[in-house]
Amino acid sequence: MSEFFFLGGMCMWPLAACSAALLALLFERAIVVAGPRWRSVPAERTFHRTFVPFFIEVAPALGLLGTMQGIMECFGVLGTAGSAKGALAGLGIAAITTVFGLLIALVASIAGFTLDALARVEGVTP
Repeated sequence: MSEFFFLGGMCMWPLAACSAALLALLFERAIVVAGPRWRSVPAERTFHRTFVPFFIEVAPALGLLGTMQGIMECFGVLGTAGSAKGALAGLGIAAITTVFGLLIALVASIAGFTLDALARVEGVTP
């Protein structure tokens, strides 16, 4: 996994920060859902709706930014009479950031839907 991280380039660092922040939010939500505040404080049941959309939108955008950076580097290799094989390898590496961005957004989407469903069970429509 660390090999993919370093192959992904500079955009992997903000993606790692997004991943860590999402993980922290999900741990916090798991603690709140299991505790008494979930039932007694209605605002706790919709708190996630403030932050989850950030991860759903920003992570794929960062992934695409990394992909575009990798594609530009590939064109640079081809423009300087580089090998097509090297450029194609670069394109494969460029796609790594998109995959990581989409995975973060997918986890955030599933978490958001799950938390919304739990809130509906408690009688609060988010």
